[in-house]
This record gives sequence, C-alpha cells and structure tokens, in this order.
Amino acid sequence: MNKMRFRFLAAVAAVGWLLTGCESDVFGPVGRYDPTDLDGAYNWIRENWSDGRVDGYPAIELSWEVPTDHNNEPFRVYSAYGDGAFGLIATVTSCSDGLCRYTDTNILHGRTYDYYVVTLDERSGEEIGASESVTVEAADFPALSVPDAPTVTGLDGAAYIEWTGTGAPLYTVLAQREGERAIVIGYTDGTSFFDELAQNGVQYDYYVATSDEWGHVSDLSQPGQGIPRPDFHADIVYSFSDATASSGFQFVASEADDPILAGDSPSAQWRLETVNETLWIQPLGQTAIDAGTFTTALSCGPGSEPDCLDVTVAPANSEFDTSAVAVEAGDTYVLRVLGSDGQTHFAKMRVQGTSVDADGSRLILFDWAYQLRPDEPRLLLAE
Repeated sequence: MNKMRFRFLAAVAAVGWLLTGCESDVFGPVGRYDPTDLDGAYNWIRENWSDGRVDGYPAIELSWEVPTDHNNEPFRVYSAYGDGAFGLIATVTSCSDGLCRYTDTNILHGRTYDYYVVTLDERSGEEIGASESVTVEAADFPALSVPDAPTVTGLDGAAYIEWTGTGAPLYTVLAQREGERAIVIGYTDGTSFFDELAQNGVQYDYYVATSDEWGHVSDLSQPGQGIPRPDFHADIVYSFSDATASSGFQFVASEADDPILAGDSPSAQWRLETVNETLWIQPLGQTAIDAGTFTTALSCGPGSEPDCLDVTVAPANSEFDTSAVAVEAGDTYVLRVLGSDGQTHFAKMRVQGTSVDADGSRLILFDWAYQLRPDEPRLLLAE
C-alpha cells in the first residue's frame, strides 16, 4: 500500500465513529471521497525583469481531480521533503471544471518533495478521503550562458532580431520601447525572431535570455537597437516638363498619404526634371542630396543574397548638395529633408529604372525609405 495512503487510513482507524460512518448514507464506501490523479511538476516562476537581471522563484504546481461524490468539500494539501514529517501546507476551497490546482512556493532548489491531498468534511472537521502520493524533485538552478547582444534590423513596421546561439534549448526575447520597461515578446528554439508589432519611428532595445525546460532564465544580454521606418516600393514620378502634376515628391510616414505631388507644389521636397534628354533629381526648398551609390537593393534585410549591396546610413553633411544629380538606374540616393514636423530627416531612394509611358512621358520607377526620427542618420539599422 502507498505510504501516504497507509498513514491516512491508520489515522481514520483511530476514530471509531468514522469507521462506522463509512457504511452510512453520509459518507458512503471508502474511495468515493478520494481525490484522484494527483500530479506535480516543478517550475521556475519568472516574476519580473530589472536592471538586466531576472527575478523569480522556484515552485511546484500540483493538480488533482475531485472525488466521485465531491459536494464542494475543501481539500487539504500535505507536504514533506526528505525524511521529514508531513505537514499541512494549504487548504484549497475552489476548483474549476472538476480540476483543482495549488502552487507550492515554499521550495528550495535541489530538494525532493512528497505530496498528498485529502478531502475535508467541514461539518465534522474530519478527513474523509485521500489521494495517492506524488514525489516531485525541484531541479537545481543551472548555470545558463548569457547570449551576446543581438543584431537588429529595423524594417517597415517590423524588426528582425538575430543572435549567436549558446546551445540552450529555448530563448526568451524581450523588447523595450523607448522610455518604457522591457516586456517579453516571444520564445524560440532558434537564433532569430521577427517582431511584427514594432512601430515605425520608435526606437526599441531588444534583449535575449537563455531558458531551459523548467523555465529558468539567464540574465539578459546587452541590448541591440532597432528603429523601424517606412519602406515603399515601385513608386513612379514623371518628368516635370512632361507631367507636371506627377513630377514632385514628398517623403511621408504613412501609406494613407500620397507622396506624389505637383513638381511646383510648395510641399514637394524634390522633383524629376529633364535636361538635354537626361533625367535629373532636383532638390527643392531645404532638401539636399548626395551623389548616389550603386546598390543591388534598397535594403538588404533578412533573406538577402550574401553579396547584396545597400545604403544603411546617411553620409556626412559635407557630401550633401542642393544641386541636381543625374539619374542612374541601380543607384541609391540619400536625401536630407525638412519634415512636416519642421525637423531634419534622412531618406533614401533607389532607382529601379527609367522609362516612358504610352504618351512618351519620361519617368523613373523607384523604391524609398524614410527615417521618422529627426536627425537619425541610420536608414537600415543593423547593429
């Protein structure tokens, strides 16, 4: 006979009237009030993150099913560790859908604990049923390696986080929005994570911690920083002399706003012009532009070819000019513009090609990205 059940029945035998009651209509035969399927599992409960460290505590989570004749009787939970005596540690009065739960937080790592549960008759104060026992070992807290700082690529309304693996079975990923606390955004057994909830123009610090199967978590890595920004593809601007109403451009923050303007609009930041059969990008107002750099893509993000070429950061101020630059297919141009907020912003545009439409109007097809944070030169953050 199980040692816990034996102890319980021995206690019952010492109370004569209770043995007689086992044949009455009140209690019924032994077994009808026994909690069943008692199960226990060790888990480390993470509490919060602070100053790069993780606060938490060890716990053993118990669950059992109510007896056949359960009529809202409460349950008593008994526990012992090692060769120690059993002691009452809790009374559980509320269960849901026939399943009861209790979490024992008075736990030390590396110890083994025994549990059993009894049903309590509140009218008599007697214990009228007992579960089988369960033994649970509280694991030692392991020495978990702290990952290196992740590399973060700021995309359009998203961020891609990568890090070097440590051999851990699981990683916890956290994001800290500028001025706020770090929060867990996901778990993975790989070495990358895609944050599709990041907002354009907001700076995020991303942290990674290693985890194990019991929920133990290492200290946090150093942060990797990401700033998502709008990234648009296949816009068309016409030459000012061919289609004035569609020859100007203003970098915008939302797809809901149309960036194509008339080339003589006060809001246009640049326009496309034709001089001696050559297409030129003409800065307008306070806009300045660099000479352009050959690239293979607007942005070399996750999944790009190893030889992908892009522009990730604006050049020094000395490389900007307000003069027009000739359009070259495949080149990326960085522009310094005055945003709608009255502050300086950087943007980039990559010309996919030049062409003409059915009416013979000259045009360029281009992709572009706009950094929403004022004076932030990084156009594809990956560090």
